[in-house]
Amino acid sequence: MTPRKRSAESGLDRASSYEKSLVGALLECPSLFSQIGELTAGDFISPHERSILAVITKISSEGRTADLCTVDAELGSAVPPGYLVECTNGVVPECFQQYKREVLKASRDRQFRAHIEVLGTLTSPEELTEKLDEMRELVTRTGEEDWCSLFHSAEEFSVAAPLEFRINSFLQDAGITLIGGLSGHGKTLLMLSMVRSLLEGSPLFDYELFTVPAPVKRVVYLVPESALGPFWSRLKLFRLEKYAGNCPSGRLLVHTLSSRQQLSLSDPRLLKAVEGADVFLDTAVRFMDGSENDVEGTRPFADSLFRLLNVGARSICGAHHSPKSFSSADYMSLENILRGSGDLGAMLCTAWGVRQIDAGRNRIWVENCKPRDFQPCPPFILEGRPHIDVAGTFSMFAAPGTAGELKDHIKHTGRPETSDKADKLRQCLELRAEGKSTRDIADAVGIGKSTVGKWLFEYDRNNGREVTQ
Repeated sequence: MTPRKRSAESGLDRASSYEKSLVGALLECPSLFSQIGELTAGDFISPHERSILAVITKISSEGRTADLCTVDAELGSAVPPGYLVECTNGVVPECFQQYKREVLKASRDRQFRAHIEVLGTLTSPEELTEKLDEMRELVTRTGEEDWCSLFHSAEEFSVAAPLEFRINSFLQDAGITLIGGLSGHGKTLLMLSMVRSLLEGSPLFDYELFTVPAPVKRVVYLVPESALGPFWSRLKLFRLEKYAGNCPSGRLLVHTLSSRQQLSLSDPRLLKAVEGADVFLDTAVRFMDGSENDVEGTRPFADSLFRLLNVGARSICGAHHSPKSFSSADYMSLENILRGSGDLGAMLCTAWGVRQIDAGRNRIWVENCKPRDFQPCPPFILEGRPHIDVAGTFSMFAAPGTAGELKDHIKHTGRPETSDKADKLRQCLELRAEGKSTRDIADAVGIGKSTVGKWLFEYDRNNGREVTQ
């Protein structure tokens, strides 16, 4: 097979794929037909997709809704059984304009090649001139819609929603929020409290300021740092077990270190799963390809998060580590609660800093370090023990406006003991029982490899197990 023929066949495959995605998007969201513009069934190369679009056009022109069932009934045996459902697999309706542009481009490329073939058969100057004019028009015609589609229409502005919250005054709608803090200072516990409030529709921390306008459709929780066993224990601690699993109908979809397949934020299956969902990343840095300190590494990560929002995620919340220097700070700022490049903070709509100020009672200082377009509440203090064990959530220990200043609650007495050692040791033991290596355990729990080895050695020695140096 010649390179030219291989290239042509590859182009046909891509065109056919975009045609299939385009009709799939129309079947998933029939209202998109109002954006069909100049595209017609004649622009399609695939006979099945051409038939499907023709039927969609007919049904829509009659004022009916061209949903999957209606189109299937009209098509009859024109396409194989199950083909319409196959067209919708992995489709992202929000990408409709991209699908349309690619189909139109492929159609114009085919028309241009056909003109070239005809051109070789013409002999008279008049015919040659006419054909060249047609080719010139085809090359230069981009269409008003091609560039106008880049910008919002007056209609879109007229129906634009005001600033909204998934959790009032805490988790912004259609935005990215990060929870910044030192390792072991309660970031995951805080996010699980948020998940419970979102699913139940109950106020966060049972505090009247942080109400939830309505229970959410779905939460997608990605936690590549924890194995399933330890994370399942935490889900049960927060009374979330009844929501987990049962994909695709489940309301809490979880991906952990134990999941059979690795996951990237660009996976088409994930883009489909996050439609209408609130997304949690624990921790966010695990989804970065480059260094968090490098602007060039941060930019693709930001693009991936914005894409999740573009395809329909309602909100994104991620946990992110603070730099080690934050352990000696007695104040919070956007710069000292988030490790890495300043571009991380720039992409956010909201950033909350957390700092454990009492390990015994698991009291956590929470402060807003970046509000966008809203006035945040003053800092407050949460108390986790015994409330999480008893009720599955934090209790408000000091309400906003009554907490004072962070420096008044910090005691600098040298290197602090790991605040949640008992919980982390339990995770280490569960991971070891699953056959994980010391390095894998350290990565999953978020502590040093030498610390894992020391803890497991001491545990074995204290519990009468045979130990080796």
